[in-house]
Amino acid sequence: MKPNRLRQLLKEGRVLLGLAHTYSDAGLLEGMGQGWDFVWLDGQHGQHTYQSLLHAVRTAETLPLATIVRVPAHSWEVLGQYADLAPDGLMLPFVNKAEQAQAIVEAVSFPPLGYRSYGGRRVVDRLGRRYYLDDRLLLVVQIETMEAVENADKIAAVEGVDVLFVGPDDLKVQLGLPIDTPAHASPQIKEIMHTVAEAARKNGKFWGCPAIHPDDFQLVVKSGAQLVVAGIDVYFLKTGANAKLKECQSVLAAQGKAKATP
Repeated sequence: MKPNRLRQLLKEGRVLLGLAHTYSDAGLLEGMGQGWDFVWLDGQHGQHTYQSLLHAVRTAETLPLATIVRVPAHSWEVLGQYADLAPDGLMLPFVNKAEQAQAIVEAVSFPPLGYRSYGGRRVVDRLGRRYYLDDRLLLVVQIETMEAVENADKIAAVEGVDVLFVGPDDLKVQLGLPIDTPAHASPQIKEIMHTVAEAARKNGKFWGCPAIHPDDFQLVVKSGAQLVVAGIDVYFLKTGANAKLKECQSVLAAQGKAKATP
């Protein structure tokens, strides 16, 4: 049996650093993905199609870089299709109840845990006809509603669930918090993270979340998060472009050739 590399690293106590890839251009991933532990391929809110996710998974394998695909829906046929891309893991948005988590496990797992359909084209070509005997996909469920927070212990108890992944932005919207509020500055979000972390610990599972802000990163690592999305392609593009623009405008202003933008 081929072990799942992300699960193995989590069991070793590693904090895994992830890059979120939202644009449907594998070249961006190729250019900025090297050195990260995994890439979070966003098939829910990103600009990806099935074909661009396929290209991104293939690109990640050349780096080499582990892959977690966030799927757009929970339906059996969608989950099977994305599992057959042969990523290292799947991320499921808006998992609010243990019953939802159980249905997801059954859809993405071969017997005895589930009833995933055998025969995916890429997964057979890539891993061989005995791929169903390999260690199963890392299953990451998102905790991004107050209902999910209340049910976190029951969700974590479902066999086949590996990681509880906090979705702070949706929680901020529901709680009426400003969307740009950093997690470390919100007692409510910090308490939610504590609840999810305890549910994961109690059930022998892992937890994680996005943490772009440096102080958020310190907070979640200190709190025991091991699957952390610490960067996103659009953030790097915007901050890099803006920094270079300001640098050039400053030089022009110093030479009296242009007025620096405030």
